Amino acid sequence: MNLEFRDGLLFSSIVIRHGEKSILIPHVVIDTGAAESILSIDSVQGLFDGYEPGDQLRFMTGIGGREASVRRKIHGIEFQSFQMENFPIDFGRIGEDTQINGLIGLDILIPGQFILDLGRLQIYTVANND
Repeated sequence: MNLEFRDGLLFSSIVIRHGEKSILIPHVVIDTGAAESILSIDSVQGLFDGYEPGDQLRFMTGIGGREASVRRKIHGIEFQSFQMENFPIDFGRIGEDTQINGLIGLDILIPGQFILDLGRLQIYTVANND
């Protein structure tokens, strides 16, 4: 799948599913420097009507400083052709830039065996290496 190169970052989209709701989240950054993925709490407002049993409060430290997030085990994610069930993912603030709805980190990229082709600005899995 083609990636969008904008402002020095690589953008794609992800679908998350929780309960009866499925949400396509555009404008997520492919971040090979992030151990874990995070999605903007603002991009999933229909999903977050309140806290659920099992939600965890977490703190992350990055270039922008220390931020709190909520880790929730959602029913599924779909990134490109890769799917994972019962996936724990963090929801929180993604800095001041409202053009970024999240970061796709190594917790998705490694299990999905993704290949990042920077020459063609594409990402694909080993199984779909074409």
